[in-house]
This record gives sequence, C-alpha cells and structure tokens, in this order.
Amino acid sequence: MSEQTVLRLGTVRNISQFQEHLRSRNLSIPCDERILVGQDSPLRAVIHDAQFDIGNRIAVQPMEGWDGTLDGNPTESTIRRWRRFGRSGAKLIWGGEAVAVTPEGRANPNQLLISPHTEKGLGQLRTALIEEHRLAAGSDRGLLVGLQLTHSGRFCRPHDTRAEPRIVGKYHAAALTAQS
Repeated sequence: MSEQTVLRLGTVRNISQFQEHLRSRNLSIPCDERILVGQDSPLRAVIHDAQFDIGNRIAVQPMEGWDGTLDGNPTESTIRRWRRFGRSGAKLIWGGEAVAVTPEGRANPNQLLISPHTEKGLGQLRTALIEEHRLAAGSDRGLLVGLQLTHSGRFCRPHDTRAEPRIVGKYHAAALTAQS
C-alpha cells in the first residue's frame, strides 16, 4: 500500500500551491490561474432553462432537520435557518429541507411533514426565505425554491424515543443513544 500523505485542502494557501500538488500526483485537473470574484465570478452566471432562469450557480441543498414540531410543523429555529438561506444570496434553494410525505415516513420525530395541517407552516418558511432574499439581493428575480419530498423507508424513526431533542449551544440538535 502507498505511504502517500493526504493533502488537507485547508492548508492550501494559493492556486500555485494547489497546482504543484496536482503535478506531484501526476493529476490533470483544470484549474484557473486566478479566482474570479464579484461580477466576474462564474458562480454569478445565470442558468438558463426552458422553464425558468436561475439567477446564479449558488445552491442550498436539502438537509434533514431535527427541529420541527412533533406534528411536522416548522419551529422558530427552522424559520431562522430558512431566513439565513434567503440571506445567503443563493438563487437555487433546492429542497432546503427534507420533508416527509407521510407521518410514518419520517426519519425522526422532529422532521417536517407535508400535510394539510402543515401547509400554513411550510408557507411561512417560503415567505420568510423570500422576504430575507429580497432584503439581501434587492429582488427575488431568478430565485427558485423547492422542497425535497421524502420517505425514509427502512430508516424511518417517526416515534424513536431514543432521539430526544436537546439544545447544544444555541442550536437545536438531537442526541441518539447507542443501540444495544
């Protein structure tokens, strides 16, 4: 087995150092000589699609939140996170949250749920995100927001009493006990 060390990307301080690392490994990965920022950044380029335009190439990927209510509605913590998504400048909020399609399909007891009784709460998430995005970006032009609808299959734990929510610092988290 090879004794090569792994380069920690956090230790790379400039592009030439990264390119030297690629050469030392005999790797051919295209890399720009300089990072373009501001209006010149490729991340600012619009994505054109037949149905819509997305205002830039920055995206928020779906995550499975542990901070919904037991009935599947968002909490203030969930709304705060979505406000931050809006403030981020990302124009593609592709899911933002993994939302269960049935109560028994939830991965944890605090996962959001799409249902008639959660419609208002999910609408509040979208509204909060768009309001914050308009404040940060000046408009919601090019913004695309969606939900990842999910069923956790064999990993469903909608009533798992071992997953008790607790506060860690200022963030809501869940503690799982080890299975015996």
